[in-house]
Amino acid sequence: MWNLVWFKRDLRLHDHAALWHAQQKPIIALYIFEPDYWALSDTSQRQWAFTREALLDLDHQLQRYGGRLLCMAGQAEHCLSQLLDRLDSPVVVHSHEETGNLWTYDRDKRIKALLRERSDNPCIEWNEYPQNGVKRPNGNRDNWAQHWNTSMTQLQFPAPDALSFVPLEQIKSAEHSDFIFTAEQLPVSVPCSLPEVHQPQTGGRTAGLAVMNDFLNQRGEYYRGSISSPLTAENGCSRLSPYLALGCIGMRELVQAVRNRRRTAEGRWKASLSAFESRLWWHCHFIQKLEDQPDMEIHNLHPLTEQLKRPFDEAKFEAWKTGNTGWPMVDASMRYLIANGWVNFRMRAMLISIASYPLALPWQPVSRYLASLFTDYEPGIHYPQVQMQAGTTGINIPRMYNPILQAQRLDAKGLFVRRWIPELQQVSDQWIFEPWLMPRTIQESARCILNKDYPAPLVDFSAATRKARADLKAVRDSDFFATAQSIGEKHGSRKRSSSRRMTGKKKARDAGQMTLF
Repeated sequence: MWNLVWFKRDLRLHDHAALWHAQQKPIIALYIFEPDYWALSDTSQRQWAFTREALLDLDHQLQRYGGRLLCMAGQAEHCLSQLLDRLDSPVVVHSHEETGNLWTYDRDKRIKALLRERSDNPCIEWNEYPQNGVKRPNGNRDNWAQHWNTSMTQLQFPAPDALSFVPLEQIKSAEHSDFIFTAEQLPVSVPCSLPEVHQPQTGGRTAGLAVMNDFLNQRGEYYRGSISSPLTAENGCSRLSPYLALGCIGMRELVQAVRNRRRTAEGRWKASLSAFESRLWWHCHFIQKLEDQPDMEIHNLHPLTEQLKRPFDEAKFEAWKTGNTGWPMVDASMRYLIANGWVNFRMRAMLISIASYPLALPWQPVSRYLASLFTDYEPGIHYPQVQMQAGTTGINIPRMYNPILQAQRLDAKGLFVRRWIPELQQVSDQWIFEPWLMPRTIQESARCILNKDYPAPLVDFSAATRKARADLKAVRDSDFFATAQSIGEKHGSRKRSSSRRMTGKKKARDAGQMTLF
C-alpha cells in the first residue's frame, strides 16, 4: 500500500493533516501543474512566480527527508490516471479540502468521479482533510464560530520525524523519462497580459516564517492604527496573506502563534494583536461563504440585484484598470497594485466601490481583473468581498467610498498620490486631490494640463452616486428583504449576535457587516 500526498494550496510540511495521515506508508509527494488553470482570467504570472518559489521551498524541505516533490503537467484527472496506471500497489490519495474558484471546484468533482471509477483497479480512495477552520459540509452558521475556535485550539500536526518515499524508478520508466519531473523543471512563466511586477515578497514557508516572526515581534505593534492608509499599511500590515493563500503557513499555526504572543503583550501590542486575531476569524468566515455557495464567483448573491443597471463600458473599464479615472487616490492605488501585486484592504474596497457605483460597471470583470493583480489571491475571500463592496449581497450596507475624502484622511499631504501619479508631482496641496478644479493658469504652472497630462474624472461623483443609491432603492421591495433574510441565515456572521435573533430589515442590514481587514 502506498500513499499519494497531493499538494495543492497547502505547501508546507508542518501541521499538514494529509501528510501526517499518510506518513505511515511510503509516499509519493505530488504537485500537478495545470496549464488550463494558469490560463484563467483570474490567475497571473505574479501568482505563479510566487507559487513556484513556494514549491521549490517545499521541495527543499522534502529533500531533508531523502525525498523530492514530484511534478506532473496537464489536466489533473489525466495526470492522476496516468500515474495510477504505472503503479503496481494499491494507493490512497491524501489531500486537503480546497475552497478555490469554480474551476478547481469542477476539477475536484471530476477527480472524485475518476477515483470512484478506479476504486478496484488498484484499490484507490481519496481522503480529504479540512484546513483554515472551514467546515464541509456546513449545515448552518449557528455553531460555526464555536467550530472555528475548536479547530484553532486543537494540537498542530508536527512535521514528521521521518518519511519514506516510493522509489522513483517504480514510478517512471526509461522510455517515459519526462512523465514526471522535479520542481526545478516547472515552467518559469505562464501566459499573462499583465505587466511585470516587482515582487516585494518571496514565496515559500521559509520566507513566510520570517515575515510572521517579524510581524509578531517587530512590526505588529502599530498594526491597529496603520492598516488603513497606504502610506503605513505596506509595513504595518502583517503581509502574511500570500503565505496563507498558498498554505505555506497554516491558519491554526498562525492563530496559536498570535495567542502565544498575546499572553505577554501589553499596551499597543495587546490591542493590535487582538485586532489581528479577529481578522483571522473573519478571514475564515469569508472563505466559508464561498465553500457554501461556489457560484458566488459569477452570480449575484442576492438575485434581485441583477436588476441593477450596470452595463459593461469598455472605455470606463480601461480607464479604471489602468489608473486613469481622474480621481487621484483611486488611480494611485491602482497603479501601486499593478506595480506591486498588493495593496491594503481599504484601497481594495475603494477600487471596487468606485467601479461599482459611480462608474456602474458590472462586478464580474472587475473581480477577475483584480484577482489577477493580487499575488495573495484567495478566492474564498475575494469573491464574497467583491460582492460585499459592490452591493450585491443584500445583507450589507452599501459602501460608496468618496475618493476625495479617502485621500484627505489617509494621504493628507499627498505623498502617496504624488509618488504613484508623476503627472501630479508639481500640483500643490490645495489642488492635489481635485486637480480638475485648477484654473488654467495654475494647470500650466504645475505642468498638468487637464485631459492632456492627467484626465478629468470620468463622471460627476455626486450625481453618479445619487443615481447608484436610487438604483439600489428601486430593487429593495418586500421580496428583497425576505430573500435577504434567508441569505443572512446562510451566510451571515453570528459572531456578534449568537445570543439573539434578528428578523426582517434589521437582519438584512446587520448580517456580516464587519469587513475582513
